[in-house]
Amino acid sequence: VIDNMSDSDIFIGCAAVSDFKPSDYSDIKIKKEDMDDIDIHLEKNEDILTFVASEFTSSYVVGFAAETSDVKSNAKRKLKSKDLDMIISNDVSNKSIGFDSNYNEVSIFYKNKKFKDEKIEIKKKSEISEEIVDRVVEHLN
Repeated sequence: VIDNMSDSDIFIGCAAVSDFKPSDYSDIKIKKEDMDDIDIHLEKNEDILTFVASEFTSSYVVGFAAETSDVKSNAKRKLKSKDLDMIISNDVSNKSIGFDSNYNEVSIFYKNKKFKDEKIEIKKKSEISEEIVDRVVEHLN
């Protein structure tokens, strides 16, 4: 990410990077015969989206928020706390869209208050992605 951001005006953080990673690693396979149970300790991964937004301040930074409750308030909090330009949120508790579906419904929230927050109703993910790119281009012009 760092290598590519030096030549980028836009960052769209659409990958669901894990928030946590194992604290300890084993260079050898852990055999199930050697253990009755195992405790796995986790530590936080670096937040790529926050890093990009803070280090590449001249870039337009877009994030995503997959939420199961309080979708709007959680997305707006993430928009502000990570200092993003735009965040796209969706309710992943709705099992008929989102994961394992070609359809989704999203809400878009903006840092720049001259743009009104909006909702894109259920449609194909490919259509939603085109609309998101259209919004980014609009904001950069």
